[in-house]
Amino acid sequence: MKATTLLERQHRNLQQLCEAVERGSVSIRESLMPQLAADLTAHIAVEDDLFYPVVSQTLHEDDWVLKGRARHAEARRHLERALDSAFDGPEFSSAMSGLRAAVELHAEQEEEVLFPRFEDAIAADAMRKLGQAMMDLYHTVVERGYARAPAAPAAATPERDTATM
Repeated sequence: MKATTLLERQHRNLQQLCEAVERGSVSIRESLMPQLAADLTAHIAVEDDLFYPVVSQTLHEDDWVLKGRARHAEARRHLERALDSAFDGPEFSSAMSGLRAAVELHAEQEEEVLFPRFEDAIAADAMRKLGQAMMDLYHTVVERGYARAPAAPAAATPERDTATM
């Protein structure tokens, strides 16, 4: 499969998951959020680790890498906000709306601007090999599941400070 076709499918999947979560009941949200988190994390890993470096090398520019990673950071922030919120609250709705918008803008920009340029610049066999490597990484990351970053250690409280003296 072509690398760009794989990414387009991932974009559609993420858009559909965002929509299903937004429209779903609390129990649907609870059941779909782990999948959305894992799929988004896998998509980001595929683009950051494999796709963007090849794009940069092929097109001889780093602009897409920088913009893509900034969009990924934004999507992660919205995802974390959603995961930290009550699934039936306004903060969750706001975070999901932001995530859906970030995913849609990301997909539109890549599919309409980047992918045609990239497809014209790379050989078909290289595109398929890249697609296979991307698919392998995607499945590996999804199988691992979404792992939240460990929380920062709590700041020392006055009670703790006096107890250690």
